Amino acid sequence: MGFWDFLLGRSRVPAARTEPLFALSTARFTLETASGWVPAGRAGLVLRPAEDSAFSSAAREIRDLMGLASQELGGRVQLERDEYGYLWFVFQDQDWEDLVAMTHMAGQTLVEEGYGDRLLAAVFRLEKREGAAAPLYLIFNYKRGSFYPFIPLDPLRKERDTAGEMRVFALLETELPLEKDLSRWYPLWNIPV
Repeated sequence: MGFWDFLLGRSRVPAARTEPLFALSTARFTLETASGWVPAGRAGLVLRPAEDSAFSSAAREIRDLMGLASQELGGRVQLERDEYGYLWFVFQDQDWEDLVAMTHMAGQTLVEEGYGDRLLAAVFRLEKREGAAAPLYLIFNYKRGSFYPFIPLDPLRKERDTAGEMRVFALLETELPLEKDLSRWYPLWNIPV
């Protein structure tokens, strides 16, 4: 932060960190073997959209690039807007490594195109092997460079499984860079992933 920023009360958005995503590759095995959570074949990247034509053009180019990459890897990508107006890249692939790679590639491309400040989170969906009703989302906060678990029980009543989230946190504490400040475990309701 510069002198004038400090004096005028402005703050800068932290740079997006994309590299910690690769830690998911090993965390997957811990989740599967220790608790029965398996990848659901879906992931997403959410960003704050801009209203300028350059951003719209960049988003389309990235979608097309991700479309080519996902076809080569045997997956799919689509662009969606959620009920709050946020833009989502939604990836589908049964290979966990491919999902992680596509999500990382999309985030890194946005950073390189100058839109890193628009990146909010990457979301990876897992489900219980036995078929529990609620999915587990591992959410990566790009600004903080850390993960946190989210298990939505009832989106209409905004209920979440806090005890289950704490169990996942304890399980992955040595595997992933986890967010220690629980007040930053923001719920993402009605995720299109």
